[in-house]
Amino acid sequence: MLISPNQRVELAVGDGEDRRVYHTRVEDLDEERGYLLLAAPIVDGDIVPIRRETMVTISFYNYDVVHQGRYEAAGVVERRFRDNNVPVLLVNLTTEWQKIQLRDYVRVSVYIDATYNGDIPCRVKDISGGGLLCVTQEELELGSQIYVDLPIGGTIIRLYCRILRGARTEYGFEYGCIFENIDERTRLEIIQYVYKRQIEIYRKKIDEKA
Repeated sequence: MLISPNQRVELAVGDGEDRRVYHTRVEDLDEERGYLLLAAPIVDGDIVPIRRETMVTISFYNYDVVHQGRYEAAGVVERRFRDNNVPVLLVNLTTEWQKIQLRDYVRVSVYIDATYNGDIPCRVKDISGGGLLCVTQEELELGSQIYVDLPIGGTIIRLYCRILRGARTEYGFEYGCIFENIDERTRLEIIQYVYKRQIEIYRKKIDEKA
């Protein structure tokens, strides 16, 4: 079973600039019939008004060793109602769960001094739209979540990350992380930064050959 009740998921509505991603959870499911019962997303204390027949995309990260990875499926909202006084959405899945290859995001090497979990220093060695690689001086638990405050483009972006793999190096502990609960605007900022970084690296190589 890839997904189960109480699973945290991301619910995406709309396309392009109108695309909105909300964080919610699975209340119940019927795998045979392809139905999900999701808690209606709430933003700033208000229920997000998602209408019937709205096309949505549901995604989540599975940490099981065998099926580890991010999965995504499309669906349509069939009903809105309250279940035990909890506002819910009944979603009919219109596609099978598909595994998303996070490595498809372009990754670039960087050298950025950042902090995590408040003011603990770390160094980010590479980054993509799906995650980052960082070095810390303390050993962290695999599967745990940290947040990284990353200075990019004159601002500091807070990124919530899940640690997938780690190794001890001569410089400390190196951890590969994926982003969690990242909104599309922040992901776009990172992708744009990666693109600019690619251009910088390319120009540097050209200058070195000149």
